[in-house]
Amino acid sequence: MEKRSASTFSFWKKNYPEFWLLINILILFSLLFSLVGILSCEKEKGVGYQSKSNSPPVIDSVIILPEKPNKESELNLSIQSKDADGDPITYQYQWIKNDEEIVGENQPSLKSRNFKKGDFIRARVTPSDGKVTGTPFLSSPVKIHNAPPVIQEVWIEPKVAYVTDNLKAIVRGSDLEGDFIYYNYQWEKNGSVLSDERKEILEKGRFKKGDSIVVTVTPDDREASGTPKRSEPLLISNSPPQIVSSPPTSVEKTGYIYQVIVNDPDDDPITFTLKSGPQGMEIDKKTGLMKWEIRKEDKGNHSVEIEVSDVEGAKSKQRYTLGIDFK
Repeated sequence: MEKRSASTFSFWKKNYPEFWLLINILILFSLLFSLVGILSCEKEKGVGYQSKSNSPPVIDSVIILPEKPNKESELNLSIQSKDADGDPITYQYQWIKNDEEIVGENQPSLKSRNFKKGDFIRARVTPSDGKVTGTPFLSSPVKIHNAPPVIQEVWIEPKVAYVTDNLKAIVRGSDLEGDFIYYNYQWEKNGSVLSDERKEILEKGRFKKGDSIVVTVTPDDREASGTPKRSEPLLISNSPPQIVSSPPTSVEKTGYIYQVIVNDPDDDPITFTLKSGPQGMEIDKKTGLMKWEIRKEDKGNHSVEIEVSDVEGAKSKQRYTLGIDFK
């Protein structure tokens, strides 16, 4: 049987060569089409496998921090995302102010120069795993809040104070938006709050020598209160005694009497001293009563100097010229 089949093929090949050539061509084309089909199937399988194996990254949330920014804040992003394939994720950023893109602001942070009080800021973030880009995510807007005023320095004047002085709080403050600043004052004496003293000035009579005075000032721009600032303590100094009497400057008789009157704001005991005067003139060191028996040879002008001092050594002086004439 096999011998007969071989003879049949030889017969056709020998007697009908054109027909035999056509059959071979058809067989060749059939093989080529089969090969192309196999390659196409393999390619489609490969593409399908690749698409299925790489998923785009997904952003779950984008939060702008701080949540209540003001004019001096720098804005940053907190991003929660995932990639099903575990690929590293990179991001593209676009900051948006009042629904308009901020040109050139494509970094994960936004400097304060780009916004002001009352602006609404958002960020659009697009994820990528280096193979495919994910869906952009638009954050919720945050409002730029009012920045509270700030106090740089607080001090009390005069810097050397006595019981006779009114004390004044001096404040140096600023507000980023240029809002007018109101100040609230709270005075303290020796660590205790003077609850009824809430003005800029603490009047004399509310303190005495040796008291320690402090003032705490809180700034307010009517939208927000700033951080209170406390002054350094001011110690009320000892006040020197003051001579308030006026001496007789001329005498025509033989006796001279002058009662020196002193006011000491701290009510300290006073010592009276005659620093200079004519011979025989005396002053009582406790009472301040001055006496002098005048002689004829005392005629003329005499320089007198009186000194008063308290127990802490604070002093004041009175100088005058006394003229003696006999008629």
